[in-house]
Amino acid sequence: MATGTRAWRMPSRRVLGILAVVLAVVAGVGWWAKPVWQPWWYAATLCGGNLSGDDLAELLPNERLQAAEDTFGSGHSLLRCGVDENDGEHFVLKLEAQTDTGESLGPLAMEFTIPRDLHYAYPRSVPGFYGRSGPVIIQECPKLGRDSEGRKRRLVTKVYANVVERAPSPQSLRTAVRFANGANAELGCGAGPLPLPDRVEPARKLSLSQAEGTMCAWLARDTLPRSPSGRKWQVIAPTDERAPITSCSLIDSGTGESAVSLTGWYGNWAEEPFETLLSANVRIPKGHSAQDALLGETFGRAKARCAGEPANFLANSYTGDHSRSVLPMSEVRHLLNEFAADQAERRGCTTLELPGRTVHPDVD
Repeated sequence: MATGTRAWRMPSRRVLGILAVVLAVVAGVGWWAKPVWQPWWYAATLCGGNLSGDDLAELLPNERLQAAEDTFGSGHSLLRCGVDENDGEHFVLKLEAQTDTGESLGPLAMEFTIPRDLHYAYPRSVPGFYGRSGPVIIQECPKLGRDSEGRKRRLVTKVYANVVERAPSPQSLRTAVRFANGANAELGCGAGPLPLPDRVEPARKLSLSQAEGTMCAWLARDTLPRSPSGRKWQVIAPTDERAPITSCSLIDSGTGESAVSLTGWYGNWAEEPFETLLSANVRIPKGHSAQDALLGETFGRAKARCAGEPANFLANSYTGDHSRSVLPMSEVRHLLNEFAADQAERRGCTTLELPGRTVHPDVD
């Protein structure tokens, strides 16, 4: 029997060429499948190309993901896109935009069961706030006109970012702004393009003199009550005067807490949430209804008509445990009345209805 080392034959050039091609394909597939490359691929292929790979790279987890349903370019009135987990059953980041006239199942109605204190972390140039699940932007659509009932059409953009962040971030805000601008163009809304912000930050606390240059300047000119701590008042003025939800807050500098938060809500979409707020929290006497301007134990509501639509004005004043108002309700009423009058003048509103002096008790 022959012994010795076995001679191995080298593959032919043809076989080596095939192996090289196979290895290149395998390497290429692996390169594209790496999670690190996903954000830029999604930015280039999803949501009408309106997103940024850099922002998505900061938001998306380092996992194997997959594209969600995308209705951009489909002619649908609801624009939806995003990124799902690899199982395709749970979303990681979801974006939606559609027009809203205030219908009961519309995007704004789903965001607000009742009016509530909002989380303002955005520049005044962005007409929105941080909602229950992420950024919300509301824009009027001048090119779409009104519906058959005379209601304005608004573009509502919502980014469901609560899976990937626990607080407002520049990345989710820029994603919302880019998406809103793309939706505005695709749906023919006619709103002005929103500038791309570079940061988010809590609204600054201003002195009364600093508030002069804001839509809350009336507070600097009004006769204000004494603060609970006896220290100077400060003002938070986070919104533009033409925003769909406007806001002024009076802050006790001694405690750093809000003594009263004043908000204006414009459009038919806010009517049902306000009626729910009053009917669920205030014992409404005979001869009155949840549609009235009324004063409760910790909040008050005024009303007007602005640009043919209802406007609601809310004053909230309550302690941390919601057991009582921070300021006497007579002073809350005065501030609400002044805020509503100032807003009505700024926006050309009519038929202003202010609450009476009676403080209606809470529902048991």
